[in-house]
This record gives sequence, C-alpha cells and structure tokens, in this order.
Amino acid sequence: MKTSAVFIIAAFAGVANAFVPTQITPKSSSTSHYSNSATKGRVSQVKSSINKASKDTFSSMLTEIEPFLTNEAGNSIYKKSLNRLKAKAKMFGATLPEGYAKNAKCTEKRREKQNAYCQAKAAEAAAAAEAEAAAAAEAAAAEESAPAAE
Repeated sequence: MKTSAVFIIAAFAGVANAFVPTQITPKSSSTSHYSNSATKGRVSQVKSSINKASKDTFSSMLTEIEPFLTNEAGNSIYKKSLNRLKAKAKMFGATLPEGYAKNAKCTEKRREKQNAYCQAKAAEAAAAAEAEAAAAAEAAAAEESAPAAE
C-alpha cells in the first residue's frame, strides 16, 4: 500500500511538470531594431508630438521634429512620420512646407541612385538627339548631292 502510494505520487509529480509554463526568455537585443538605441525614446516623443499637435502648435512642432527626421530616423519611421504629418496637415487645412525633411539621411542612397539614373537617361537622350541631328545632316547632304549628279 505504501509503495503504491509513493508510486502514484511520483507519477503525478512527473505529470504536473507538464502543465507548468516554460520559462520565457527575453528576446535577443539584436532582433529588436530599437532595443538599445539612443533614438528609442525620441521615436515615441516624435509620434506623441505628432498625435498631440493642434492647429496652433503645428508649425512649431514641425520645426522641432525636423532634425530628428533628417538625421536620426530610419526609413520606416521617416515614411510613417511624413504620412502622419500629411494627414494632420490635411486635417488642419494646412500644408507641409515644400521640401520638408527632403534631405533625410535615411533616403540618401535612394536619392543618389535616382540622380544617377536621371543623369544616365539625360545622357542617352542627348546622344540620341545628336545621332538624329547627324543623320538629318547626312540626309540633307545626300539630297543636295543627288540632284547635282543628274
């Protein structure tokens, strides 16, 4: 009887462990983009200042957060913040200043790539126009020499 009671208690002790939640380990700091970053607090401040902006404080808020958007913000925060700002401006009946935060650090590579593409296309167009002008001049010269041969 005693041995069967000990056996039953041991069996239940093993089964009871199955219902205990596992220890939750903290996520690695490398998986979180803003984990130990200096901008973590700043991102939340920018978001809250955009959300709390009123018609009267909108322009001053724009000047406050522009340095963050141009120097520190990542691409996703930059895009989301600009979309929020556009929505707020539309709600207040205002507009964002032309070129507001356009020279952001996070969009620098994309802008350089776009400029290189535009310059290549302009060079192609100039070369095509030059070739067309040369062909037209050649055709005109051929036309002038053709009647003289008759």
